[in-house]
Amino acid sequence: MKKKNLPLTESELQSWHKNGFIVLKNVLDKGEITKLTNVVDRIVEAHDTKEEQLKNTRRAHGNEYYNIHNPFDYTDSLDYLIDHPRTFDVVTYLMGPYIQAMSCHIFVRHPCENPTTNIARFHTDSGPALQRILPYPDNIALQLKVQYFLADIQTDNASNFIAVPGSHMRRVTYHHPYCLIPEYNKYLEQGNMPPDAIQLKLNAGDVLIHALTLWHAVAPNQTSETRRSISTRYGQMWFKDYYFQLSKKTLERMTPRQRRLLGDFGEHTRGDIAYRPPDDHVLLILGDKAADYGWSLD
Repeated sequence: MKKKNLPLTESELQSWHKNGFIVLKNVLDKGEITKLTNVVDRIVEAHDTKEEQLKNTRRAHGNEYYNIHNPFDYTDSLDYLIDHPRTFDVVTYLMGPYIQAMSCHIFVRHPCENPTTNIARFHTDSGPALQRILPYPDNIALQLKVQYFLADIQTDNASNFIAVPGSHMRRVTYHHPYCLIPEYNKYLEQGNMPPDAIQLKLNAGDVLIHALTLWHAVAPNQTSETRRSISTRYGQMWFKDYYFQLSKKTLERMTPRQRRLLGDFGEHTRGDIAYRPPDDHVLLILGDKAADYGWSLD
């Protein structure tokens, strides 16, 4: 039974700890999906021209699969995803209030039979150091990624997120600068799938939340449709952010909580602000959930 005011049931929480990811169903309604898809389509169209080359990862990842950095530069229609009630409650429950929104990306997955990009190979996120810092159930999360799906993905090889359940707790004993997992990518090189890997089947409007140490990849997109999704990444406040260089104009349109999550502390400029934020911080981020989530200031 779900405890009062907690965003996950006990079984969902245990599944998170066991698998390293969780799927939230029907977070976005049909109207939101349509609106977000139209906005994303316009941004992707701009990035398929030479003018926007420096604001995406096509140079590093190629034209098949790539990520568009910081779409807040293009529209305010994505702002609310920073602290969307359904997802942000889960994020703060797993991470606590002393966090930042480290990035927002649009993921573009064009049709391709056999993608050559590292995105399609098994890897972990956020660098070789984090790969070796394993989570434990009694600890809050260091970083999480939240992915909003805008299209149904109900068959294999449709640019599915491929997860290795439980791999977020596996010790990596070698160093790879791009955090690739060689023993698992050998399967892909032979045209096979590792026996314990699964291609997730999700509907438009579903959201995937996963630990950054989870071993994962993206399946080939052997459909005729380009798949698009939106990703937000959260980390503890003392982490370096990820591709964010928000303009003053962009920040001014945000709510106070969104601005705080994006690193705007207003008049507070102490050098240790990321370690000792202003006194209003817990209330601003968690509101009346502070006590339920174990962060009461009483």
